[in-house]
Parts: sequence; structure tokens; C-alpha cells
Amino acid sequence: MICKKCGSECPDGNIFCEACGAELDAPVLPDNIDDKGRVKKQGKPKKEAKPKKEKKQRTPEEKAAVGKKIKAAVICLVLIAVVVIIVLVSQLFSASDGYNAAQKIPVGRNVAYAESETGLTFTEKSVNGMINNMTDFDYICISDKTTKVSGSEQPRWVILLTVGDDDLISAVEYYDFTQLKLNWKGRKMAEMLDQNSLEYGMSIKNVNKKLGLKPYYIKRTVSNDSTYCYRYYFTDPEQGYDRSYNYYVEFSDVEMAVKNVSYREINYAATILSAGDAAPAAAADSDPEALGGESTEESTDENAETEESLEE
Repeated sequence: MICKKCGSECPDGNIFCEACGAELDAPVLPDNIDDKGRVKKQGKPKKEAKPKKEKKQRTPEEKAAVGKKIKAAVICLVLIAVVVIIVLVSQLFSASDGYNAAQKIPVGRNVAYAESETGLTFTEKSVNGMINNMTDFDYICISDKTTKVSGSEQPRWVILLTVGDDDLISAVEYYDFTQLKLNWKGRKMAEMLDQNSLEYGMSIKNVNKKLGLKPYYIKRTVSNDSTYCYRYYFTDPEQGYDRSYNYYVEFSDVEMAVKNVSYREINYAATILSAGDAAPAAAADSDPEALGGESTEESTDENAETEESLEE
């Protein structure tokens, strides 16, 4: 580096001339070299900002058209929701209509009086042949709406009347087949129900809550007692197959409280699979009316009838 004042040659990097002390001119460095002679790090080139798209301004007519579409979509959604609610409510009350009607039928009166009290029409036979062969009865009324039980269409509810020689009603039976629509074996439970879990004098409401079930069969008789049948099944961990039971609770119609509890296993394996003489007898286990909470015969098979009482 040459001093402009005295012409002396000075080492590169000096700020002042060693001969005259004049300030030396700083060398012009390339853009990629810093003051200490090091190469500068090159940064990433900045991306060019994309020009913002101009938002299209809708005309009043376009805005009105969009508003109409949104309004139509909302109306459609509301209508769909209303239809779904109506369907669910109708399904809920269709079964309860049969229950309420069955409860209104007075035992000890004639069929004509029962029809006037309920608005139902009873006939000696049903158009449903399967229901006609299910059990004995004198008069029947079935729901006009159906539900599927094991793939077959069945009425949602059935009311059966038995009359005596005096033409007065001696028994009223009610079937709610909606309780079997998921599985004819009843509701899936984790284990076998303990009949000792029900206490003497317990109300129907508390029994339903305690069992976690709803009855699919109810029978009222002139004895002022009602039998409620609950059907359920569970997988036996030792046997490795499903076992289905009818669980009977007898209530006093006067006190509307538990009087007795019994149960019976439904031997559907013998009913469905057997080709022997035992099959027809086992078929009675699938009909709660045939049981009525009482035993008609004793069996030595460990999977056959088991009955106990709260009074024992």
C-alpha cells in the first residue's frame, strides 16, 4: 500500500503511514470479503413475493343467489332432522302403545269391554301363522307395524286374551318383540343374573333398573298377580357357548311389588339341532307363556330348568 502523502510503501492492513503518520486509504474489498479478509456467508436468496389475488367482488344478484342456496341447505338439514326424530319417536311409542293398551284391559270383563277401553279389535286368529302357533289363546290383537326377529318380520307387539266358560277374560298376555330385534336370545349380558339381587317388595321400576332389562312378556291373571319375563344371554366361559335364559319376576297387582323370582334356561340347542323326541319338549322353553314362571316337569340335565324363590 502506497502513502498518498509521502509516497512511502506501507504494509497492507496499516491504517497510518509508518513514515509520515498520514491516514492511509482503506482498500476496496470485494462484496463477499469482510473487513478481516474472511469470505462472507451467502444467505438464501429471498423469494419474490407473489402478488396477492384480488378478491372478486360479488354483485348484489350473486350475493342473493348464494344466500338462497345456504337457506335451502339449512332447511333441508332441518327437515331431515325432523324426519329422523319422528321415526325414532314413532318406533319408541309404537311398542309402548301396545303395553299401555294391555294394561288397560281389565281381567274379569268381556272382550267387547276390552275393545271399548283400548280401541283395539280382537280376533280369534291372526294373519300371522307363526304367532297363531306360538301358544294357546282365545283372542288376539297384533301391531300393524313390524320388527325383525332373527331375520323374520314379526309384529312389534302382540296381545293375547284367554276367556273362561263365562266368556270373561281370565288372562291378558303381552309380547314386546322389539326387545328381541337385536337377537332372539335377548340382550347380551356379561354373566348370569343373580336372582337374589332382587328384593321382596321391590317395585317394577326398580326391578327394570336393577336388571338393566325391559320385559318382553307380561301376563296378568285373575289372581291379581303379574308375571314379567326378561330374556337375556351370556357366554359361558367354561362351556364356551352362549346360554339364554327367561328370567321371571312375579309381581302383586295390588302392591305392585316383587313376590317371587324364577328363571329357566332356553335349551335352543336341543330345539334347533336335535332330531329326537326331546326337541318338541325343549321347544316349550322358547315360549314364556308355556312356562308362566312355573315348572311343568323336572329335568336332570344341568342345562335344563332351574327355579328358586325369594321366599325360600
